[in-house]
Amino acid sequence: MEKIQQLKERFDAFMDGVDFVKSPEGLYEPVAYTVLQKGKRLRPMLCLLACDLFRGEYHEAKYPALALETAHNFTLIHDDIMDQAPIRRGKETVYKKWNTNQAILSGDAALVMAYDFATRTHRPVEVLSLLNQVLLEICEGQQMDMEFETRNEVTITEYLEMIRLKTAVLLATSLQIGAVVADADEKDQQNLYDFGIGMGMAFQLQDDILDCYSDVTVFGKVTGGDIVENKKTMMYLKALELASPEQKERLMALYSGEVAINPQRKIDEVITLYDELHVKEEVERVMEDYFRQAYVALDAVKAPEEQKVHLRHYAEMLSGRDK
Repeated sequence: MEKIQQLKERFDAFMDGVDFVKSPEGLYEPVAYTVLQKGKRLRPMLCLLACDLFRGEYHEAKYPALALETAHNFTLIHDDIMDQAPIRRGKETVYKKWNTNQAILSGDAALVMAYDFATRTHRPVEVLSLLNQVLLEICEGQQMDMEFETRNEVTITEYLEMIRLKTAVLLATSLQIGAVVADADEKDQQNLYDFGIGMGMAFQLQDDILDCYSDVTVFGKVTGGDIVENKKTMMYLKALELASPEQKERLMALYSGEVAINPQRKIDEVITLYDELHVKEEVERVMEDYFRQAYVALDAVKAPEEQKVHLRHYAEMLSGRDK
């Protein structure tokens, strides 16, 4: 825990010293507004912890970690435009605070800045290649997600591939980049990448569950938000798989908008169906399998257990398993 806190404080101090605002200020202020918001900084922390795992030099990882954080925020700036989301992290989104054109342009600038940060290490070609690959994969995942909104039929296999691309690959690549700048061998890089994929998949499935079964004061989101927005999450898709013809017809009708019903009643009825079908338990089983796969991959990394413990503990903190 102490190691994690030290790395977080060191990286936060480093970011505080980075000058994001240049001329013209109108271009760079939205970048600083987004990137410098305090938070978990999950992706850079995974990069730094992976580098530390192989006793790599912090100074070789700090700019690639910053590149990951900046690139991640670039995707959020553009995602918020597509989703017409007014709030992120409790603040107005860039397009809402400024305007759509400004958000597009400043998002583009953030991406270019991320590329620049990625080169400031002794393995720039590898880091840039991995960053390019993962950003393209995120675009693929976003495209799949948008297409799902207008499709009546989405398979569980398709959904799992979408969340792998949209969520898990960036966590996995953050770990891999940390391993690269620490000069870890390719097998260990792959094992850490696989650890990140397993954790990312499990985290997203956990979010799907928590959207239906959580305390808003703890989770920070309104329970049932995915249901109101008709999102085809793992909960919904698993319910369709398990449902009788009558239950399936009712669930699809609720999601299609054919049924005139207020949002809370809709949430209550859908969750009642989930309870009848034991959907939560089924999705938890899939989630636990991804957690198991992740830890098998971490166990395979050739590094002392006393070094792995920091990364293991960080993952447990994120999943709430350290309680």
